[in-house]
Amino acid sequence: MTGSRRTGLSLDDGLATWDVLSERLEAFIRTWDAGEAPTIAEFVPAGPDTLRRLVLTELIKVDLEYRWKSGRPRRIEDYLADFPELTASVPCDLIFEEYQVRRRAGEAVTAEEYQKRFPDRAQELGRMLGAPPSRRTGGHLDVEAGQVLDDFDLLALVGEGAFARVFLARQKSLQRLVALKVSADYGAETQTLAQLDHPHIVRVYDQRVVPDRGLRLLYMPYLPGGTLKDVLDRVRETPPGQRSGTLLLESVDAALGRRGEVPPTDSANRERLAAMSGPETVCWLGARLADALDHAHKLGVLHNDLKPANVLLGADAAPRLADFNVSSCSKVEGAGPGAFFGGSLAYMSPEQLEAFDPSHPRTPESLDGRADIYSLALTLWELLSGSRPFPDEGVQADWQLTLALLAEGRNKGLGDEAIAQLPPDMLPGMLDVLRTCLEPDPERRYATAGELARQLDLCRKPRSRELLIPRPGWRTWVRRHPLLSIYTVGLVPNLIAAWLNIRYNEAALIDRTPRAREMFELLQLIVNGTFFPLCVGLYTLFLWPVVRGLRRLRNGDLPPGEFARLRRRTLRLGTASVLVSLWAWVVAGAIFPITLHLTVHELPAEFHLHFLASQTLCGLIAVTYPQFGITYLAVRAIYPAFLPDATLHVEDVDQLRAMDRSQGWYLVLAASVPMLAVGLLAGIGGEIRSVLVALSVIGVAGFAIAYLLVTAIRADRAALEDLTRN
Repeated sequence: MTGSRRTGLSLDDGLATWDVLSERLEAFIRTWDAGEAPTIAEFVPAGPDTLRRLVLTELIKVDLEYRWKSGRPRRIEDYLADFPELTASVPCDLIFEEYQVRRRAGEAVTAEEYQKRFPDRAQELGRMLGAPPSRRTGGHLDVEAGQVLDDFDLLALVGEGAFARVFLARQKSLQRLVALKVSADYGAETQTLAQLDHPHIVRVYDQRVVPDRGLRLLYMPYLPGGTLKDVLDRVRETPPGQRSGTLLLESVDAALGRRGEVPPTDSANRERLAAMSGPETVCWLGARLADALDHAHKLGVLHNDLKPANVLLGADAAPRLADFNVSSCSKVEGAGPGAFFGGSLAYMSPEQLEAFDPSHPRTPESLDGRADIYSLALTLWELLSGSRPFPDEGVQADWQLTLALLAEGRNKGLGDEAIAQLPPDMLPGMLDVLRTCLEPDPERRYATAGELARQLDLCRKPRSRELLIPRPGWRTWVRRHPLLSIYTVGLVPNLIAAWLNIRYNEAALIDRTPRAREMFELLQLIVNGTFFPLCVGLYTLFLWPVVRGLRRLRNGDLPPGEFARLRRRTLRLGTASVLVSLWAWVVAGAIFPITLHLTVHELPAEFHLHFLASQTLCGLIAVTYPQFGITYLAVRAIYPAFLPDATLHVEDVDQLRAMDRSQGWYLVLAASVPMLAVGLLAGIGGEIRSVLVALSVIGVAGFAIAYLLVTAIRADRAALEDLTRN
């Protein structure tokens, strides 16, 4: 296919080419409407060849319709005799046009007849003619600003596409300004839009039909801020380093000025946008449009024609999706000039191009919301760089060749040259998001537009994104090895505290009472040999659902209903470690002195004071400090894994804040360790003073570490709370 490629019209030349085609078609139609049978050759441009073939094909379509209606039918072969240049490759959409015209005229036509007449197109015709025929989508709209149409004064032409014109109009009966879309009376756009109720989708007031002119009037709120197409024009004129949210506001303000309106002064959107960089602005726009698409997709509505011109802007610069009139597609509608000259081909996904190509087996019914995701990503890419990521795309003289070449290029994926066009101040993760959206294989894109919306929002929240999508490193290791990670953090302080407690008691007490050593060593073996495994077992029972949840999450079989429960349990891992350690130290603190007192007589009087001092200090170290490390691991590494939709709910926020408050109390408890040490140092002297000094130093260092961990935990909590959608 690549070898057969010829230079055609650039997709970016669409508007200029449409002017030529539209002008000649309108003149051709006016001649027919005047009662004369025009000569096609007089309306065909001399060149270039691509434009000539496009115009010639559309003129023949119109001529076919008028001739069959007036009882002067012609066949495609008659036109081929007049224009041999079409003989080498008869356009499939032209063949289909004759098929439809004859059916409407009441003739019995079959796919087999056309396959015999055009054997080189037999395969494509089999696919096309095996489907129900679609109505012709083009039409002549003899409607201009200054006219009165039904209940509307047409004040100004706001925009126009291949099949419709949009006017700023005054609805006389209600004396209000509206946006009035005038199109031929076909399709189900009104019924489609009536299902959609979303702040970023244009709301429809109502529709009217003008039967005698075959027109449909769709009227909607008047949005005076222009379109993203206007913004794109400014982006292309502005150096990359100067593109920002202010550029979007300037485009909106220029549109307001053209309509005699002034910018609002109390808009929160405008205040936020004024402080945003260019990539931040694109992310903000994209997230809202993706959320609108998600709403439509959940109702079974595909847009199929997402592009900058179909995104309207309010005075507050908020985007709104419009133009759902291509809510379903067919081979012929997609292969006609409206797809190109309306700008759609430039923003179509590879599978949508293939579905529109009669020579490709893909069916329109196979398309889903991921095609809209691709189109949105192309729009966002163009807003970022000023150009689309696929260079040298053009329209050939044959629509099938055009569609095949465009699909072929996009199926190759993004190239290094395209990526180099992106601005240097891209947000972290933004390129990855766009890469995913522009994957040639739909299965490798985001499954829903809602997921895309969340990812784009995350790009504007780098710390939140880093929590949810950590780079390979210690956090991903913790997720894969939660038992080892948490027990390392939890057991090491306990072991150190137990060792210090033993050494202190030996130095201060046991060495002075030799008869107590044998019982002391036996108690160590029994208590530590029992309590440590028991505590590990109890804590494992509490931790195990989290461990199993992480494993099932990696395997992709964790039920959605489990996420909230696992998030709640993860936040309690630190407190659970405190409770499990606390009872063991309290019980051990009672067993040692009571047993020694009962079995060993003549213990020195200060024994209980020394034991209480060491047990208190070492117990606080063992009980309090591990929970800071465990909570830090839980919040930083594990909790975000159980947020698959990257959205925090109200109950999650309450649980995080409760955890945050508990950290404050634990910090107070941790601060008491060095204070207690100082107090005991003042009351206890002698040979053990150096040991208590060591304990107090450990306490101060531990408090400093705890303070740093709590600071990080609170920063992570704030970043997680930032995931509540706004």
